[in-house]
Amino acid sequence: MPQEREWRALVTWRHPAPHEVDDDRLNVIVQALPGFAIVQRTLDRLRAEMTVQAPTIRQAAEAAARAARAAHAHALGEQGELVSLRVLTLEEHDYEISRPGAMDLVGLKEAAELLGISHQRVDQLWRTNPEFPAPVAQLSAGAIFTRASILAAQERGWKRRPPGRPRKAG
Repeated sequence: MPQEREWRALVTWRHPAPHEVDDDRLNVIVQALPGFAIVQRTLDRLRAEMTVQAPTIRQAAEAAARAARAAHAHALGEQGELVSLRVLTLEEHDYEISRPGAMDLVGLKEAAELLGISHQRVDQLWRTNPEFPAPVAQLSAGAIFTRASILAAQERGWKRRPPGRPRKAG
């Protein structure tokens, strides 16, 4: 029988309103997850990283999924919908963290040029339109996006509601 080892599991739940999950509930999830755990919320997802013990990667994945569902249910009253699960050896996790892959990033100005709108409008859209891509980082210079997410939004034809009041019917 293979010997127990530590694995790093990354889990994502679809969550229609993560902004309604307060810090206390996030802390309950963290406390309920095994090993060292981190939980974060994005626009429509909750993401967690945890350390699990198991002899094989398959058993580690099953343990992580069970733990994620139980922690979500404990904090929020339901298991939540898991939409992704990734399991790595601790060595592979550390390797990936120490050598992140290059990303094709764009700032507000470049995103605006790709979309043919102003950089102010891009800034407004990511803050108010859930169909618009979320930035991967926010620096003092502004939001940073992946080029692929901006191009995908352009292809998808996200709703371009004009700023200001809607026109009166009549």
